[in-house]
Amino acid sequence: MKPLVVASLPIRTRADFSKVDQINSDLVELRLDYMNEPYVDIDFIRGHLRKLLVTIRDKNEGGVNPISDELKRKILRSLDELGVLYDVEASFLKRNNVNYKGKVVSVHYFNTVPNFQEVKEILEKYSKDAFTVKVAITGKDNYREFLGKVSSFDNVTIVPMGVDPIERIAFSLLNSKLIYAHAGESTAPGQMDYCTVNRILSCIFNSK
Repeated sequence: MKPLVVASLPIRTRADFSKVDQINSDLVELRLDYMNEPYVDIDFIRGHLRKLLVTIRDKNEGGVNPISDELKRKILRSLDELGVLYDVEASFLKRNNVNYKGKVVSVHYFNTVPNFQEVKEILEKYSKDAFTVKVAITGKDNYREFLGKVSSFDNVTIVPMGVDPIERIAFSLLNSKLIYAHAGESTAPGQMDYCTVNRILSCIFNSK
């Protein structure tokens, strides 16, 4: 299965929204946590519903700016009403009642490879109803073995961080629903630009 290419786009000002129309990827991830005061441009989003994945990640979740649970709840609920695909951390769902069905549920481990049982429980809880469960872990210790186990689950997105970008491509071929790339500015360790990812995947899948 060919993974969908997600081009991550930092949104700092209203003008950054217009860059979406210039990006030729399956989805464009709007990183609203790059804004000092995040907000939702409703008119813009309504006109681009099928192309967008909206992420507003608190600094404690690996985002850029601190974002209160209250503000994040408000934004996610407004996005849900619009029918937008968004990313929500599993840890946030433990504290807050927001919809995750048909959305990206994510877990990030930036410093260590976690206990697999912890991630297995998250996969078993959310993978059936979520759009996908994204598991992103640092490229340390036994991360390859760990992500190999993750790949045995359905409806997962596999993201090794801080590794050779080609390795990201390799793991995306192991049952991963999405592959993340950047649209000119990296938003995570090890990201390739989306044009390169498009070319590589095109070579792989068009040759079959």
